[in-house]
Amino acid sequence: MQMAEMLESEAALLAGVGGSQRDALDGIERTDTFIKAVLGIAGRFEDGATYDDIREAILKSPLGDKYKKSDKGFYTALAKLKHRGELVDRNGYVFTPANLAIYQRKVAAGLKPEKSRVPASEKRESPLYDLALNTIARTPGLIAKDVIGQIRAESDLGRTLTDNENSAYNAIARLKKRGVIEGYGRLERQLRIGANAPEEYKRIASAGVVVHLAKRTEAPSGTAGASGAGPLFGIAPRR
Repeated sequence: MQMAEMLESEAALLAGVGGSQRDALDGIERTDTFIKAVLGIAGRFEDGATYDDIREAILKSPLGDKYKKSDKGFYTALAKLKHRGELVDRNGYVFTPANLAIYQRKVAAGLKPEKSRVPASEKRESPLYDLALNTIARTPGLIAKDVIGQIRAESDLGRTLTDNENSAYNAIARLKKRGVIEGYGRLERQLRIGANAPEEYKRIASAGVVVHLAKRTEAPSGTAGASGAGPLFGIAPRR
């Protein structure tokens, strides 16, 4: 009886927090800010959301076109919400404080397992990963939207693989989480090869043409690393 009462109590608390993953898009309007949308979506993932979960919901929402034009507002919203304590990171997931408190009580009561995302367990190679890595190695400094555009423009395979933009953005996010690529510059939106990338891509990056974020123009041919935006990848190239 005591366990049944606990279950009833927890169910009522969760109902008060609001919704399930299926209704994560409810109430989002084209005129909403990214802060309002991100907080609303995260709040409806009762057991925590990954950034990919939130990004995918944004892309499917009325704000999807706005995100595709620039992802700056999305990342700024995440940073502000975490700084203000309205979102909390835990084991690779992001929670509202109310959801996290309920989730932790359920874990402590043995009603839920403690979730944890380990990047090494998510290694899934695909042609899209290779295309993204090759593009970023050749032209470090691009933001995700431009990486996807370049992949799409360069081959029929690229157009096919990036037809679903959600999957393309998620592939880049996974590579970033694994340290295969990394962000830098303002809000860390620019991308370059990371410390965990295969050596072949580090070699390509050592001759890459850095793209300046402000002007979006390439440095003169053969002047790899001429940009003041940062190094070509996260560790010193091997000589």
